[in-house]
Amino acid sequence: MSNETAVRIGIVGLGTIGRIHATRLDELGATLAGADLDEDAREAFAKEFDAETYPDHHALLESGVDAVIVGVPNRIHEEIAVDALEAGADVLLEKPLAHSVESAERIAAAARDAEGFCTVGFTMRYSNATERAVELREEGRLGSLSHVSVDYLRRGGVPGGGRGWFTDESLAGGGVLMDLGVHIIDLALHVLDYPTVVEVSGRTRSEFGEYDVDDSATALLRCADGRTISVETSWHGTAAPSRACVVRGTEGGLEFEVTESDVTYVSADADEDVDTITVETEDMHLAEDRAFLKAVAGRREPPSETVEEALVVQRVIDAIYESSERERAVVLEDERDGRADDGDPSR
Repeated sequence: MSNETAVRIGIVGLGTIGRIHATRLDELGATLAGADLDEDAREAFAKEFDAETYPDHHALLESGVDAVIVGVPNRIHEEIAVDALEAGADVLLEKPLAHSVESAERIAAAARDAEGFCTVGFTMRYSNATERAVELREEGRLGSLSHVSVDYLRRGGVPGGGRGWFTDESLAGGGVLMDLGVHIIDLALHVLDYPTVVEVSGRTRSEFGEYDVDDSATALLRCADGRTISVETSWHGTAAPSRACVVRGTEGGLEFEVTESDVTYVSADADEDVDTITVETEDMHLAEDRAFLKAVAGRREPPSETVEEALVVQRVIDAIYESSERERAVVLEDERDGRADDGDPSR
């Protein structure tokens, strides 16, 4: 397949994130189909996008789609993603990979055996600022990287006002770490080219709502090569909103917000002026959906490695929760052989 307009993409879950993807894929020329348990959601989707709709993902898959986007509560990810992969469809799975490490591992195993590919919706990778940071790393302008600090902070940003599935631990698997923390943990690891994480120390808090999940979290990750990552995230708190990334290297450092156009480069030579690199800003969801559509159409290499990387993120998040509960650092070990887990599925 080589023409994006010939690609038929089914969206499972026609709520906010499903419609975000639908709007952009419609703009890109894909043929859409949708599935949702809610009849009103199906009717609205069918009318807006002139799309066929189905009462569940089984009927959607039976109708024949090239690819599936999964935008449902985290606990349901596994069932839909595995069924879609076994049906031969390509899959874009909204983050996180799953609601638990065990479920995430089963999805990753299905993806390894699948004819199609599976990728995970880490949209911050598609920020032009992030892409420029990776380019600078590869060009050697940063030298040897030592530390990355990331944050994703909101004020008054609890999903659904604290009454939806995002704050239901049985469906989400956690709180803000599962919602926003996944983005910035992946961002930091992506900028560092996914080193092995060997130790995690973290603290989660629930301070501003009547729910049991975390609404803020702080963590420090230590990698096998000595590099470190600091993480700060909140749905609501006494800090200015931010989606920032700070990178430290032996030759230079960077500071940027993933949604902004300015990337600040600071040389290790104190005599050099601080340099502002300007990049174009683009809708990250649009860039993500364009890349997915091209991969489904066979016009670019599928980003399949994100499943294994998402599994690393899932294990890190699990370790942050464990560290907070046990009030001590947690050493990440591969349960298969007792060695530090490097995310290599072949071990």
